[in-house]
Amino acid sequence: MAKAPLVMLVVGARPQFIKAAALMAHPPPDASWLLVHTGQHYDYEMSAAFFGELDIPPPAYDLGVGAQSPAAQLGEMTRRLAEVIESERPAAVVVVGDTASTLAGALAASWAEVPLAHVEAGMRSHDWRMPEERSRVLADRLAGLRLCPHAEAAENLAQEGITEGVEVVGDVMYEVAAAAYPNLAPDTYLAPLGLAPGNYVYVTCHRQENADDAERLASLGEALTSLDLPVYFPVHPRTAKSLASFSLRERWEAASHVTLAEPTTYLTSLALVRHAALVLTDSGGVQREAYLFDVPTATLRDRTEWPETVAAGLNRLVDAEAGAIREAAREAVVRRERRPRLALAGDPPPSLRVARALAAFMPTPG
Repeated sequence: MAKAPLVMLVVGARPQFIKAAALMAHPPPDASWLLVHTGQHYDYEMSAAFFGELDIPPPAYDLGVGAQSPAAQLGEMTRRLAEVIESERPAAVVVVGDTASTLAGALAASWAEVPLAHVEAGMRSHDWRMPEERSRVLADRLAGLRLCPHAEAAENLAQEGITEGVEVVGDVMYEVAAAAYPNLAPDTYLAPLGLAPGNYVYVTCHRQENADDAERLASLGEALTSLDLPVYFPVHPRTAKSLASFSLRERWEAASHVTLAEPTTYLTSLALVRHAALVLTDSGGVQREAYLFDVPTATLRDRTEWPETVAAGLNRLVDAEAGAIREAAREAVVRRERRPRLALAGDPPPSLRVARALAAFMPTPG
């Protein structure tokens, strides 16, 4: 009996683990997933805990690349992924999102001349300074199948002259978050942290332009330490290193209402988003979760690849300006009814639509 074709799914960072949970539940018909973890996020809470919590099977390969300079990390991931492709000879490679792992998987597949699909294609911040923008644009150029979360993403591709191999399949992250939504009880997730629903600011900050910039971090700290609401901030390893290097951490911790915590698990983070008065973030994924749950958001950037969150009046681009952050917090405390957009997950679910698109895209055996 012929062996089922392999579809190699490349992951390496928190948002990709979340999407892998949905994707791996629906392999393309008559094919099997081959999960490969680059090791881009190597901290336990950033990696292994997500696999257990989301019931993701262990990766077939854990490349363990870990922390290096951006160029060295990309080169090592690409080299190691190329070795896996040569050994396993997958029928297709799937990359997700916009991380270094995304670009490394795209490059390795392209050089091996293996069909490449990009999930979450077509997203654009139009800010070439961002490593994530470069990764997503280059992955779209190299892919033969571009799976978009919504029509606006497909339109972005069309404006760049890419119209072939484009399909709108919905947002896989919405699928996972919507399924988890009913189970994010405050007693389970907030009470152990000493937080009350609707009475805190949830903060995430990890992107290069914020985490590596002393001036921007100082401005963020000025805002956080002056807020009237409790602040809960699980600190990304990259940001933690900078806070220590710039001698900012002690100043922030001196404010009794600011909690600098270890990175959270996925479901705890999702509960923190759902019940926050305000979400303050530079993460594209967290912006989307807040939008899905109809939670006011202030984004620590001057642009976003998710403009619908801004158009809806829910997300304010505050860059790293202390005054704008304080104003967003003042507006967020005004009580209002929330109307979660759970229907955005779609039916059939995006993961199933991805599987069907991959089945049509993959070369016919023999």
